[in-house]
Amino acid sequence: MTEIINTYNPDYVIHPGEYLEEILETRELKKRDFAERVGISVKAVSQIINRKSLYSPEIALRFEKTLDIHAEIWMNLVDSYQLFEAKLKEKKNLETEKTKEWINRFPVSDLRKIGILPKSGKPEILADSLLRFFNISSPEVWDEYMTRKAVSFRKSSVFSESRESTAVWLRLAEREAEKIETDNYDRNTFKEGLLDIRKLTTLSRDKFFPVMRKICRKSGVALVLVPELGKTHISGAAYWVTQSKSLIAISLRYKSNDHFWFTFFHEASHLLLHGKKNVYIDRKEYGDSEEEKEANRFAGDILIPPNEYERFISEGVFFEPQIRMFAERIGIHPGIIVGRLQHDNLIEFIWHNKIKDKYEIKNIIA
Repeated sequence: MTEIINTYNPDYVIHPGEYLEEILETRELKKRDFAERVGISVKAVSQIINRKSLYSPEIALRFEKTLDIHAEIWMNLVDSYQLFEAKLKEKKNLETEKTKEWINRFPVSDLRKIGILPKSGKPEILADSLLRFFNISSPEVWDEYMTRKAVSFRKSSVFSESRESTAVWLRLAEREAEKIETDNYDRNTFKEGLLDIRKLTTLSRDKFFPVMRKICRKSGVALVLVPELGKTHISGAAYWVTQSKSLIAISLRYKSNDHFWFTFFHEASHLLLHGKKNVYIDRKEYGDSEEEKEANRFAGDILIPPNEYERFISEGVFFEPQIRMFAERIGIHPGIIVGRLQHDNLIEFIWHNKIKDKYEIKNIIA
């Protein structure tokens, strides 16, 4: 993943006055004679030549008639010079200790590893790359924007604990989602698709994900995988990128299939059951809000039907053969059963982990 930016940054641009002075000298025109032909004062001509002022489009049209050089050329000179001056001012504004402090709030080393940030240590270069990554104009605007946006993160404490790292992770998810064309979101299609996705839990990791992503795409959901960044501790997230397209992002933080599938269905429930305005960011500690509890119940129940689970645990026999037989009967991977038993403190967390599959982002995507 490499960020490509426009590297054309000239270190010098001619002032329009220099060009005008050169033209007058070449044609052996006196400033006074030229000023009278144009209909402006000699002082105005001198100020342009001496870089103390520029000229308007109306004056550029007069230059065109007087010197037979198109007004577009005169205005391009002005535009190029003003843009160059603005870039110099912006560069100077980014060469500050305040900018350095702003940059250091982000996971710089992680962003360098994935090609978002260059190896340069210059704050103006790093800040420019960060701003382009977020599509935000300045550090000050970024802070204001994220302060307003934080309202939608109220369902999770992770955003306030590591705002910058979390924002980076979510932006990476959005960029991946932008590559996925989806149909318009349809709640019924997605709800039915979840039942088909559940059947995929028994497949190998190289077979289930393309099918899973296709079902989501047809439902209006972009499913993406984004590696965990330092300080985020994020398992997954769900939110709406547009009114007709939603996003589920999973980090594979724990690299086990029970956690992957629970996280997916947990996030899916937010899209099915909860509002479009919030961004739901989830960690292992999913929180105590009613929405999070509802999402936990949804994920647990769709993976393991409650009646079936109650009957199984009532028998109190949790050896590998019994776990595998139960998983086969209800049609899911036995590792998911192991994870549920561990979570419910019915077996030790060190038991039966060999039954689980291990996933990594680099080998889960076909």
